[in-house]
Amino acid sequence: MNEEMIEKMKVHQTSDLDDRTKTALDLVEDFILNHARGIDDAWIARLKEHYSDAELVELTIAIGVWDSVHKFNNVFDVHPPVSEGLFTVDPPDVSPDMRQHVIDPGNKY
Repeated sequence: MNEEMIEKMKVHQTSDLDDRTKTALDLVEDFILNHARGIDDAWIARLKEHYSDAELVELTIAIGVWDSVHKFNNVFDVHPPVSEGLFTVDPPDVSPDMRQHVIDPGNKY
């Protein structure tokens, strides 16, 4: 994935991405923004034009996992890796000693 594809994903419906990718991105959008309330039989039929049942299960699980990771990161104010795969944490109103506990669950309070 590169910057160009990321920009296309932001406006996927009007982009030149293939229909399979656009359909997956529609699923992502509804899953996250509407808690998958927009998914009906017609939408499943549209998805099945591009994905097998097994692929749909895997895609939906992946969306759920990454949505949960994103929410977890928001709770603890974890930022994307900045260098060499390292994460940074800036929890508000938390002392530096407490931050160590946030990023190292092996430590006890």
